[in-house]
Amino acid sequence: MVVDPATCPFCEILTGGDAGARVVHRDDKVTAFFPLEPATRGHTLVVPNRHVADLTDLTVAESRDLGEAVHRTARAVRSALSPDGLNVIQSTGAAATQTVPHVHFHVVPRWSNDRMILRWPQGGAEEETAQGVIILAIREVLPPKAVHVSAEDRRQHLSFIQAVITHMSQASSSSKSWLLPIVTLTYGYAITGKSLLVALLGCLAVLVFGVLEANYLKQERAFRKLYDEVASGRPIPAFSMNPALASPVDARANYWPDKPDMHSWAVAPVYVPLILAGLGIVAWLLCP
Repeated sequence: MVVDPATCPFCEILTGGDAGARVVHRDDKVTAFFPLEPATRGHTLVVPNRHVADLTDLTVAESRDLGEAVHRTARAVRSALSPDGLNVIQSTGAAATQTVPHVHFHVVPRWSNDRMILRWPQGGAEEETAQGVIILAIREVLPPKAVHVSAEDRRQHLSFIQAVITHMSQASSSSKSWLLPIVTLTYGYAITGKSLLVALLGCLAVLVFGVLEANYLKQERAFRKLYDEVASGRPIPAFSMNPALASPVDARANYWPDKPDMHSWAVAPVYVPLILAGLGIVAWLLCP
């Protein structure tokens, strides 16, 4: 579920755009507020401050912060209102009744005579044999629980991540050193030899190297985020080199740069003028 944060009503509350919002708590990680139409007295929503539409796209750190905030909110609601019970509800996807595309938890205080109705269907959804198959399928993809990591192991883990960060930085610098002679050769030959094909090859080389460097930058940022998570003692599996555990990067498109990477000072100010120069040469060669 991909949604522009500019159209998200919860993001409007988080950025202060909704002056009528009834905010219960706000910090740098999460915010708790009343919905427009509370189902019961004290009904509170708890949301991450970063716009995340799907529960499974939360980082490990965000999941921890959100879980702690839900627990604190539930304790506060129970202490303030003394309800008979509590519901904590989270829905992801339209089929699960999610209507606002921003991860949120409902903390709903309950009384025996309130108007809330939650009803589970009768009978099981599958036979025992089918349930066994599903159990195995889930176990195969369930990540292992994070275990205690010694200080020495953490230092070694950080050194591995730093090595990747250094490699990405060096690769980024090398890409420029390779590109400049290629551009000089192709653009120079295109002008002196009036070769449209060579000019287009030069433009293509700039485009390829630009995307390549933007990808290096994206990977470097992702691993820096992983470094920060490990250094702070967050529950990252020991020696894991998967930056998706700490970064909001979409793993399905992990090797394609995003707009912020393309617009970076290390990419756009270098490659845009070069591609414009090449296109200028192409236009000059096409003129009669």
